[in-house]
Amino acid sequence: MASARPLLARPRYVSTSAEALEQLHSGSARAKQAKGENNAFKKESRCDRSETDDGTAAFLQLPLSPLIDPKLQAARNRYKARKPEPSREPSGFQKKLAKNPYALALATPVRNCAITGVRLPNQFLLDFGLAPHPKTGKPWQMPRLALDSNVTVLGEATSSTHTSQLPTTTSSNTDPDALFPSRRPTRPVAGSYIVSQRNAVKFMSEIRRRSYMQMIPYRWKLDTRFKTDNIVWREDMDEFVLDLMRRKLFRLLGYLSSRPAAYITTCHKYQDVQKKHQPGAVLWLGNPNGDETIKEEPPPPYAMVDYRSAGNIPVYNLPMLLGPYFLDQLRGSRELFGGALVVIKQKRNSLESLMHLWKLMGYIASDADNRQ
Repeated sequence: MASARPLLARPRYVSTSAEALEQLHSGSARAKQAKGENNAFKKESRCDRSETDDGTAAFLQLPLSPLIDPKLQAARNRYKARKPEPSREPSGFQKKLAKNPYALALATPVRNCAITGVRLPNQFLLDFGLAPHPKTGKPWQMPRLALDSNVTVLGEATSSTHTSQLPTTTSSNTDPDALFPSRRPTRPVAGSYIVSQRNAVKFMSEIRRRSYMQMIPYRWKLDTRFKTDNIVWREDMDEFVLDLMRRKLFRLLGYLSSRPAAYITTCHKYQDVQKKHQPGAVLWLGNPNGDETIKEEPPPPYAMVDYRSAGNIPVYNLPMLLGPYFLDQLRGSRELFGGALVVIKQKRNSLESLMHLWKLMGYIASDADNRQ
């Protein structure tokens, strides 16, 4: 019996050439279809460059890092950027402001009053410092005006030369005629400020020693050069300060009258102020020779006169501000002050005089009100 042979897989042969061509065309068609689908996917994933602002692809438009975001950096550096340099040519308003004595007075540094505790520009305060006595070496609390007025003798400034240590006692070891050093007080930085009123300065001379020590600046207590228990305060400090302020005003008016620019002009009556150019203040000098034709009355404190373009012009009672002694000296120095009224122009060189007139008027205004 014959053995059975294993069945072998029959090879697959293409029967005809037509079938082969059909399979070839179908394979190429599938390849083209796959390629077309791939191209379509690429076209969908791409973005038209004309639709973007910077010409980049859409898939590259990702959120920027805060380190490189220009908008965020501009917002952060908005208040850190350096300001532009100011113009060297001031505007018209700045020029007027620079010649306004009242604006300059309000622009001075603000300081605290040791008595009232009120904070004011230091134009309305009196600055006091410490100066050692040339003989005894004790610290004396003196105003800075002593430096401007070149005071060399303590008793020379006022009619009363009596000085004593606080509290007021019958016995005093201080010399009334002691020389005062004509140099700046030794504490120019940590000064003691008091409101520029005569009543306030007089109050300091009447308080007890314990209350006075509470008003001393703390930096003075830390200074090893002086002992706060030995500080000397003049009993007639209010008269002393008034005399210093009068000396300064006398010197300022004498300087303005000596200049060839005619900062001070004569005036016969208040109506003539309208004819003056750039008036800053009117000074009433009184009736010097008993002329009955002069009928101008003495102005009260803070009196004003109308002016056509500047509004109101202050009028100062010069005999009350200067006193009889300095007023006679001023009349004898210049014929300009021989009349009843003079006008000070509001110029750059006269600003200090106008500011000091206002300060001196505020210092003695309370005394003028009490007399009335």
